[in-house]
Amino acid sequence: MTWRLLIFLTVAFLFTATLLPVLSMVFHTFFSHGNFDFSAYKVLFQDSSLTSFQNSLLLSLLVAAASTFAGTVLGIVLGKTKLPGSYVLVMLLTLPLLIPPYILALGWYEVLGREGFWGELLFGFWGTSWVLFCTYLPIPMLLSMLFLTQINPRFEEAARLMTGWPQVLRYITLPLLFPAVILSFLLVFILTFGEQSVANFLRFDVFSLESFTYFSAFYDFKTATVLAVPMVIVALLVLAAEQFGRHKHLWRFDTAYSIEKINLENTRIPLLIMILLLISLTVLLPLAHLFAEATDIHLWAEALTKAYQPILRSYLYATLGATALMVFGFFSGYLLTERMFAHRFYDAVLIFMFSLPATVTGIALILFWNTPYTNFIYGTPLIILFAYLGKYLALTAKITQNRLGQIPHSQVEAAQLAGANPFQVLRFILAPLSKKALLIAWVIGFIFSLRETTMTMLLYPPGYDTLPIYILTQMANGEPGMIAALSVIMILMSLLPLLVLGYFTKDPHD
Repeated sequence: MTWRLLIFLTVAFLFTATLLPVLSMVFHTFFSHGNFDFSAYKVLFQDSSLTSFQNSLLLSLLVAAASTFAGTVLGIVLGKTKLPGSYVLVMLLTLPLLIPPYILALGWYEVLGREGFWGELLFGFWGTSWVLFCTYLPIPMLLSMLFLTQINPRFEEAARLMTGWPQVLRYITLPLLFPAVILSFLLVFILTFGEQSVANFLRFDVFSLESFTYFSAFYDFKTATVLAVPMVIVALLVLAAEQFGRHKHLWRFDTAYSIEKINLENTRIPLLIMILLLISLTVLLPLAHLFAEATDIHLWAEALTKAYQPILRSYLYATLGATALMVFGFFSGYLLTERMFAHRFYDAVLIFMFSLPATVTGIALILFWNTPYTNFIYGTPLIILFAYLGKYLALTAKITQNRLGQIPHSQVEAAQLAGANPFQVLRFILAPLSKKALLIAWVIGFIFSLRETTMTMLLYPPGYDTLPIYILTQMANGEPGMIAALSVIMILMSLLPLLVLGYFTKDPHD
């Protein structure tokens, strides 16, 4: 098997497993009994659908704007200044992104309750906005820190000859971080638009919940698929914005520069106190209440006894998903780096699948693979792995593409002149030089596979539930102490990949 054939088979498999179900789902909404029929689309113009779509749009815009602003400021402060303990602060701020969002909502419920002014504020638009703000705040923070490494320090050094750091940050650093701001806004917007577990818990009507309810509760597959089409359109709009930014060369990671740190003098302690206060409000306060609710050792023993199988399955699915995402991400990154086949179209497909709400991806996979001929896939956990690949492959592909693009092509050419075939180049050149990127890709795939809830809830075969699904079922009629204990277990499970990722990304000499 030639190298190009292997890449082609990889692309063909991914198209069949992930994109084709979405296209098939949209195509079938226009037909009824073999004839064109648009009557099902009337549901989009009902008051409930219009209201929920408006709610989702306003919610996504608010969360994206607020988190992008706050996250960019945090990214500059933590990535650009000599603030003590910045590494630990970044890890703490990143924690909400690693756990299912509804656990953070549960923590705030433990803090504020249901009654009173704050309880009523929590259950609705503002509470949902706050929880999602806390969840997605790490995205613009981490992106800003990443884009800081793309700024040539000579620009700032030249400006420093004329003025101080405040003016340099305003007129040099911030304009050069504009791509990070745009990318952060797009990512948070699409993730918020597709998130439904927090809104479901806090009783706020969002559009993704409409399709999920029609599919899972009413078994009205036609209406559910029609309600999924606007979310596909939103994903296409986000894709168009991303491709426009790529055409303008906004997202480029050619060279990583060392960041010139700003010395903080009198402002160090006040700035540190402000960040610690923000961490307390967004992370520590809700999660600490969950830990306080689950202090009984007997409760922990009971929770582990009841949930040990979902815990094992969560780790198994996350491990398999991360491995598949790493392998396919490496091949995808190689395809994009070498510009093989229709690489631009393939890149757009990866971004489109990531932009799709999890509800849409889950419904599309069910409608496509739930047949007597493909039950060996649909009736097994393989369907969950297909969902992980479709949703998160863009992340691991971009990580490996960035690393492969930094490997001097002369090394590959030298190996080829020495008689190495493509598989030997992969084994002895590309893979060893990309080991850190592959590890990061694996950990990222593990994190997102472990926390995934919506797609898994739609797709898992009977008896194959994961811990996030088991916690959701317990939240319906379980005891608060048991739910808190299970949530704490989920948090601790999520800490392991965070520590691994932090350890391997901290060392700049690796």
